Amino acid sequence: MGWSGTSDSDLDIVDKTASFVARNGPEFEARIRQNELGNPKFNFLNFGDPYHAYYQHKVKDFREGKGQEPTIGGGPAPSKALLSATQQKQQDILKQVEQPFIPKDPPAEFEFIADPPSISALDLDIVKLTAQFVARNGRQFLTNLMNREQRNYQFDFLRPQHSLFQYFTKLLEQYTKVLIPPKDLMFRLKDECDYMGSILEQIDWHDFVVVETVDYQPFEQGNFPAPTTPDEVGARVLMQASVTDMRWAAPTRNTLSGRA
Repeated sequence: MGWSGTSDSDLDIVDKTASFVARNGPEFEARIRQNELGNPKFNFLNFGDPYHAYYQHKVKDFREGKGQEPTIGGGPAPSKALLSATQQKQQDILKQVEQPFIPKDPPAEFEFIADPPSISALDLDIVKLTAQFVARNGRQFLTNLMNREQRNYQFDFLRPQHSLFQYFTKLLEQYTKVLIPPKDLMFRLKDECDYMGSILEQIDWHDFVVVETVDYQPFEQGNFPAPTTPDEVGARVLMQASVTDMRWAAPTRNTLSGRA
């Protein structure tokens, strides 16, 4: 099918766009309309264009399964040196939708995460400090500690059959990685930083909507609390843990006094 004033490559762009819009919905059409604003190659997206009716007809055919899908990448690819910047951008947009990214490998597991068990703050600190000292001083320190504290119930988590032994082992592995990092850790961290930087560069930081604006007059004085420092946050956490320990200990004391 040929039209006067329209080349086969132009009709190919119309057919490919119609195929992608039929598969991906009107959001994809709005995206192309925004990215190709002012590009005469995509004037068929406008209602007043003479080829808009043909484009709508092709979208309908593709949605109903009547249209023949255009061949992607058929024939020799034109040289980049011969393509204009606009044509190259068109091909890049079509290729992004044509070949979606499918991850081959599962994401790496979190290395530095361990849910703390439901124990008191004191017992939790003992487990963490023990894991830190063992990670720093080695297995010999652990052996000496087990021999010295074998009758101390607060160090029962060092026994493999104890319920906290797996949590202690997980902390030991994490502290060892931090205190004695592997040789390739810096290169891995640098690669992760570069990867995150490339993701942030793809974000349009100017694409936002102002929901509401609150203006304060010079004579207005808001009753706001002072900013909280990290030390104050830590003190509140310790205080909350102490209150929790007291609540757990209160029923025990009442039971003992009742028996007495």
